[in-house]
Amino acid sequence: MVMIATALAAAVLYGAGAAVEQRQAAAAPQSSAGRPGLLLLLARQPLWLLGIAVQIGGFAAHAVALRSGPLATVQMLVSAEFVVAVVIVRVWSGRPLSRAAWAAALTVVAGVAAFLALTSPGHGHATSQPGYVAATALGAAGTGAAALAAAVAGLRAAGRRRAVLLAVAAGLADSCSAVVTMAFAHVAPHGPAALFTSWTVYAVVVCGAGNVLLTQTAYQTGRPMLTLPIIAAVTPMASVAVGIGLLGETPRIGVAGGVAAGFAVLVTSLALARLARSAPHPEPAVQAPMDSERAELPVLTGAAASR
Repeated sequence: MVMIATALAAAVLYGAGAAVEQRQAAAAPQSSAGRPGLLLLLARQPLWLLGIAVQIGGFAAHAVALRSGPLATVQMLVSAEFVVAVVIVRVWSGRPLSRAAWAAALTVVAGVAAFLALTSPGHGHATSQPGYVAATALGAAGTGAAALAAAVAGLRAAGRRRAVLLAVAAGLADSCSAVVTMAFAHVAPHGPAALFTSWTVYAVVVCGAGNVLLTQTAYQTGRPMLTLPIIAAVTPMASVAVGIGLLGETPRIGVAGGVAAGFAVLVTSLALARLARSAPHPEPAVQAPMDSERAELPVLTGAAASR
C-alpha cells in the first residue's frame, strides 16, 4: 500500500512539475540545446524553479516507492504522470481533451492498473542476492549509455525526428535515474558513513543532472504532445526490462500471466501514442530572450502543448 500511494504521489508531482517546466523550456533558444547553459538560462525563470521544486517532492515520493516495491511495478505506476501533465497543459491552453483523448487517458490508467494487478504478487527487491549491486550498476550503465547515444543522434537531427530521439533519450535517462535512486534508497537508511562511501550517492547526482538536462532539451523542441508520451512510454518499458531482466524481479504469474502483463504494457504504450496523435501540432514559436517577460510561453497559446 505504501508503494502504491507514494508512486501515485510521485506521478502527480512529476506531472505537475513537467507541465510547468515545459512551459518555460519551450521558449529557450535552440542554440543552448543539450548544453549545461540551458539549465542556467532556465534557472533564471521563477516558474521553472517552481516546477523543479515540485519534481524534487516527486523524487522523494519516488524514492520511498522504490524502496517499498519492485522497479518495474513502481515505474508503471509513475508513468501515469503523463496523464496529469496533459490535463494541466490542456487547461492552460484552453483546449479541452476530446473524447478520444479522454478514452486514451483512461486506457493508460487501466493498463497501469492491470499491470499492477498481474505483477504485484511477484518477488520484490532481490538486494540480498549475489550480484545484485553489479546488476544494478549494469542496468544504470546500460540505460545511461543508450540515453547518451539517443541524445547525440537527436541533437544532430531536426524537426519531428529531433523531438522523437530527444524524447527517447529523456525516457531512458528517467529509467537510469530510477535504477540508481532505488539503489540509493536502500543504502540511505544505513547512515552517513555507508551513504558517502557508496557509489549510489554520486550516481544519483550525475544521473539526476543528466536527466534534467536531457528532459529540458526534449521539452525545448516545442512538441510536447510528441515528447511527453514517448518519455512516458520509454521509461516504464526500459525499467521493466532492467527490473525483470537484470534485477530478478520475476513475478509469480506463469506464462499466461506474463503474456497478459506484456499486453498491458503494450496497450498502455499504444494509448500514450494515441494521446499524442490526438493533439494538434504546435505552431512554430518565435524565440525570445529568456529574461524577457514575453518569453513566458508563446508555445501554449494557440496550438499548444505540455511537458
